[in-house]
Amino acid sequence: MDSREFCLSFEQLDQSQAFISKKKGFNAYSVERDYVNSRAFHDKFEKLPLSHEVQQSVYREIGRLLEFVDGQEDERLVVVNSRTGDLVVDNLDRVFSGSIEGTGLNKEEYDKITMCRDSVVVIHNHSLNGPPSGRDLITYNEDSHVRISLIACHNGDLYAIYEVRDEFREVYEEYLELQKRKFTDVKDAQRIAMTRLYADNDTFNEKDKLFKVVKL
Repeated sequence: MDSREFCLSFEQLDQSQAFISKKKGFNAYSVERDYVNSRAFHDKFEKLPLSHEVQQSVYREIGRLLEFVDGQEDERLVVVNSRTGDLVVDNLDRVFSGSIEGTGLNKEEYDKITMCRDSVVVIHNHSLNGPPSGRDLITYNEDSHVRISLIACHNGDLYAIYEVRDEFREVYEEYLELQKRKFTDVKDAQRIAMTRLYADNDTFNEKDKLFKVVKL
């Protein structure tokens, strides 16, 4: 990879306009604009096992996604061809009623993925800045079209899901059931179950790990 070329591309983007524009208001779901507009954020994409062109495309699409959801609780989704970097589909233009938790594609949108001859990079945002959820990992495991699943947090954290074993769902459900006995709120139970599963997964040998999630 030519680092000088990568730098030039970043500077060209920076000169044309701010990656994430400055908004009038600020709330709990606002994007950390200064950091996301920085070179440090841009350089995270060099860590992705993708070609230079696709790294740049993913970077730009995450900027477009974060610009759209800045200041909103909503989660939205963008899909990029992992070989060419072309946009496959997104759900930014779809109208959702009220606040939503999680995101997804309807049949018409998902058909565009199945029609793609290459694998894809799926990107969605986490407005509350958490790592991949149990549902994120299960969804990755269930879809053979997905090469990498990226979670872009509003504080600038980026998580990449690279691998999830078939056994994950069963183990996650066991962890979740244990927490449901302690917490009446399902969200709390899900959060604690995944926190403990992340901690346990880190202690497993490489061949025994249930998933591979990297914070870029």
